[in-house]
Amino acid sequence: MSVNISADKGAIPAFIQESWQRCISKGLQPSMMDKEDMLGAFELAEYHDRYAELLYHSSPILKEVYHSINGLESILLLAAPEGYIIETVGDPAFIRHADNVSLRKGANWLEESKGTNAIGTAIVEKNPVLIHGSQHFHQDNHFLTCAASPIYHPDGHLLGVLNLSSHQQNYHPFSISLVQRVADSIKQSLLLSHTQKREKNLYFIYDSYPDPLITLDKEGKVTDLNSAASHVIGTSEKQVSNIVSGTDPLVLERRVSIKDQEFLVQTLGKNMEHQSSVIVRLKKQKLIDRLTTNRYQFNDIISNDPQMNQIISIAKRASALDISLLITGESGTGKELFAQSIHGYSLRSDKPFIAINCSAIPENLLESELFGYEKGAFTGAKNGGHKGKFEAADGGTLFLDEIGDMPLQAQASLLRVLQERCVTRVGGHASIPIDVRVIAATNKDLQKEMEAGEFRADLFFRLCGLSLKLPNLRSRKDLLLLAEYILADLPYKSEHTELTVEAKTFVLEYSWPGNFRELQNVLGQAAFLADNGPITRDMLVALCPVSSIKNEEGANADQEPRNFQEQETQLIRNALERTSGNISNAAKQLDIGRNTLYRKMKKYGINFQK
Repeated sequence: MSVNISADKGAIPAFIQESWQRCISKGLQPSMMDKEDMLGAFELAEYHDRYAELLYHSSPILKEVYHSINGLESILLLAAPEGYIIETVGDPAFIRHADNVSLRKGANWLEESKGTNAIGTAIVEKNPVLIHGSQHFHQDNHFLTCAASPIYHPDGHLLGVLNLSSHQQNYHPFSISLVQRVADSIKQSLLLSHTQKREKNLYFIYDSYPDPLITLDKEGKVTDLNSAASHVIGTSEKQVSNIVSGTDPLVLERRVSIKDQEFLVQTLGKNMEHQSSVIVRLKKQKLIDRLTTNRYQFNDIISNDPQMNQIISIAKRASALDISLLITGESGTGKELFAQSIHGYSLRSDKPFIAINCSAIPENLLESELFGYEKGAFTGAKNGGHKGKFEAADGGTLFLDEIGDMPLQAQASLLRVLQERCVTRVGGHASIPIDVRVIAATNKDLQKEMEAGEFRADLFFRLCGLSLKLPNLRSRKDLLLLAEYILADLPYKSEHTELTVEAKTFVLEYSWPGNFRELQNVLGQAAFLADNGPITRDMLVALCPVSSIKNEEGANADQEPRNFQEQETQLIRNALERTSGNISNAAKQLDIGRNTLYRKMKKYGINFQK
């Protein structure tokens, strides 16, 4: 091998000599080049899907650049970080010539495949490179002069490589500058797109934030306010300016009065480097915080499950309607989380949220807890009497958990209160008006309870202004997302605490009879036992009820895979079953591309129909 650029080029660049040494160490021979490392149609389509964003932003730029150098018998190529060429634009005659050395779409041009070359060496060097003539390791490529530059994603990782190839007699020292500038143009296009997308997402979050938000410039002038702020204080800029006048961005909190309501002005975010803007929040002050147990909002509900997302959407719309709600679902599915979120999203959010578990209070004390009692109503009653949960929740929301366990006598008293909108304390005679929204919840089938005479039908219809049925965990499509959320929130989690592939499969296939509480408990214990290492399937099995695991394994005993193909087929069928045949969701669960899943389905003859 020899350098054949020109006499004044000096010695062979050190990075090329190092590349040659790498090729020799891998057993490559200059006279024999691998031309078979090619992507099939399905694999190439998968790469197009994976790097769709890069192709979208680079294609118009590549075409524009090619038009400017048209006539030079050259070709522009875009390669993935794995070395595979995924896009080509160039002179047809030169494309045919380049095809003889597999310089075409789908071919792999890593150094271990094609020796020293611009694409593969640029990936190793992480910098723009020029490889000319005999500087190529393989003799078949000596007719080429090539310049390549890496393309980096806005977050810093390698996204692809841009390459310009031509006949060696067309060598030009500025070709490396050209590809570098084009690569920078592609990166800038990506950066602009990400900035616009981030700003759009941030504005959506800003506008939909439940508390009033106001943005001020460095002079203190209002530049924007969200919907909640407009609703509370109006849209008059003068009015807003008067309210926040004198607000110092460095002062985190101060109180203001707006329309006879007290608000706390809090600095949420600021750009103090350039003194450009500050976002302040008007947090409504609650005079009855000691009575309010509402801690959760809809933002606290983690979900990427279509069914759950639809229920969240319905619950948000129902929040604005002052009607009774009945939330059903198995234990651990988040019924109180929904109840608190609905209260926090409603017009009663500044009033108390009071919860009572109807199954945890003895029958003889339940009515006094709900409706209160007067002095001397029973042995042990307080001297001054006691107001019940309905009075405590006046103006706000009363959450009746486990309503299905309420005794029939208490059901009759509750029905009377809901009808008359007033309560009479135990041992008293006066009717006390109450303004309360009732949200009830149960893990029982109330239809069957009514048929058995254990639950009053008239109370059911009074409580069920709208019914929300929460899905159990085993039917959700976002189990791994929930698991990652739980692990990320653990106080003793390290960066090495993650689920192995087998553990993830167990999470997806186990029935989780205790729903979210069980998942949270099992993962919490497993993360502790893992002692900063990965969580394995065996750890999870040891922490789950033996009976549930045996039933699960017994159901699949006859289908135990005997080889890798059967195991892969079973995994694909299970994923398709869990996602009701949704290819995109199934591919995501299997951590493969959609086209790869289609190819494997065709290979194994899987024709899934739900």
